Amino acid sequence: MIRRRFGLLLCVLGALASAACSSRAPREPLKFGLRPYARTGNVEGYWQTPRGGAPGSSSARRPTFKEAGVKDSQEYGLDAWMDWGRHRLKVGAARQVLQGDAVLTEDLTSQNSFFPAGTAIDTDSAIDWLQVHYQYRVDVPMGSCDCLKLYPGAGYKWAGLHHVFDGDNGARVSRHHAPGMPNLLLDWEWRPRNRGKLRFSGSAASSLTIGDEPSRDQVIEALGRIHYDFGRRGGLFLETGYRDVVLRDDQPRLQNHLNLKFGPWIGIGGEVKF
Repeated sequence: MIRRRFGLLLCVLGALASAACSSRAPREPLKFGLRPYARTGNVEGYWQTPRGGAPGSSSARRPTFKEAGVKDSQEYGLDAWMDWGRHRLKVGAARQVLQGDAVLTEDLTSQNSFFPAGTAIDTDSAIDWLQVHYQYRVDVPMGSCDCLKLYPGAGYKWAGLHHVFDGDNGARVSRHHAPGMPNLLLDWEWRPRNRGKLRFSGSAASSLTIGDEPSRDQVIEALGRIHYDFGRRGGLFLETGYRDVVLRDDQPRLQNHLNLKFGPWIGIGGEVKF
């Protein structure tokens, strides 16, 4: 499974590199950009956490975020990129916070710890997202409007999972691991003619899952932004988006299984170009 994923990723990167090499060598100087952002939105799903994959060491598809008192999620991140002509190297890092507290209405077992109904639990979980992509710019003329810029690319995404919650009965769950997966990405940017400082952009991304085997690592995300540029060096933006996450390990009996739906979120950020 992993070999097939990497094989497909290499094919995609090879195709992008071939297209890049077939074009004229870029003459534009190196350009750099930074994009910090913060977003918040509704979160749904569950975080099943057994111990050693042993049956009975975790309640099925629990705890849900709702019963753990996690209704909303906040995320703080930074994207950085380097452009050389049509080529782009883009990296990003973010922390998604999943915190809440609640009183359980039914018995719960997680990581072989028992939390009876009536237990007050405090959740302090998080996901650290890290990704790196190579992209190649394609300009699409749009008649009376300025051209649409597309940035297809491929790379790799990691999810640092930190699932932590405590019960007032003394029981505790603490599970940390970092699955990774090949990832495809398409960014776009469009500035309408005669619209002054307004600009629009967005992104769509999906992890690569191929073959007959059920999906174990899958992250699908889409977002859109409206920018107000103060000048050529950057500006501010508002955004909205949605993320669907399914992460399962390969334990044959009972898996660590995160199912998370984040959004639609609202966010704000800035952009600085050098």
